[in-house]
Amino acid sequence: MESSVIQRQYDEVIAPHYDQDPQSVIGNSLEVALAQLRNCRLLAAGAKPINALDIGMGTGRFLEMLIGQADRPVRAFGLDLSEKMIEVARERLPDLVAEVDDAANLDACFETQSFDLISTHFVTGFVPISLLAPKIRNKLAPGGYWSFVGGTKAGFAELRRRAAAKKLSWLIRDRHLDLDRYITNPADRADVVFAMESSGLVIRECETFKPQLRFANFDEFLEFAYYGGWLTPIVEALKLHKARPVMRLLLNALVFPVNDHHSIEIVLAQNPEAPAPLIQQSGGNSDADRHYRRSLPAQD
Repeated sequence: MESSVIQRQYDEVIAPHYDQDPQSVIGNSLEVALAQLRNCRLLAAGAKPINALDIGMGTGRFLEMLIGQADRPVRAFGLDLSEKMIEVARERLPDLVAEVDDAANLDACFETQSFDLISTHFVTGFVPISLLAPKIRNKLAPGGYWSFVGGTKAGFAELRRRAAAKKLSWLIRDRHLDLDRYITNPADRADVVFAMESSGLVIRECETFKPQLRFANFDEFLEFAYYGGWLTPIVEALKLHKARPVMRLLLNALVFPVNDHHSIEIVLAQNPEAPAPLIQQSGGNSDADRHYRRSLPAQD
């Protein structure tokens, strides 16, 4: 998707609703990520501040949580495509140093700064992890950490199944719920691990989080998927956000209620202490790459 479209969706649709966090998926995911950081002792008491960069920072929620739980000072940096999101984050974090830009342009941002912690939380739905990983490695200080939280293609399996049902084909006509066309999530944990290790990082912790989701009706689905930001591009492509009353009645009759789950990988990786040459970007699509992915152990 074009970054201008994503920017508009976050500025106009998602920003005013983001912190409502319907069904608490974001908040619960971030708590797991913070627990991983505590386990590695990054948040333990010390005089040296943590230089922390949150890519796709949103409204600054994670940085605020990080500062609240760290027993040492934190210097907060943020990058986001949405100026509206950054405005909210600056109200939360008066000392925030932030830039408005696409995460894909990370190497052109904060050019003289290295970081003890870089977080990317639900960013790889729009910027492929294969593109981000080498850029993040190059921004990490020796010994620095990458906190990754991101959905995978295993998420929303029941919604996919119902959207593909024949009884809906006449209702949405030639429009299809093709998540892969709009969202660039990694397939699974193996994809995440492969991108990180290919960029010279060491995996410290991995956890698969599968939060349960329930949508009693179309309005609850829209609150989560459209205004909550999870499936905003899909909803707009299907024009569901403009559904008229008759369409809503039909969707409630044919689709809802829905019990589903997301599939989220929460991974902590570390830059080795010894400096290494800068990593060049790799798409991870060679035969050797694919063989490596298949050779990784099966995930939960």
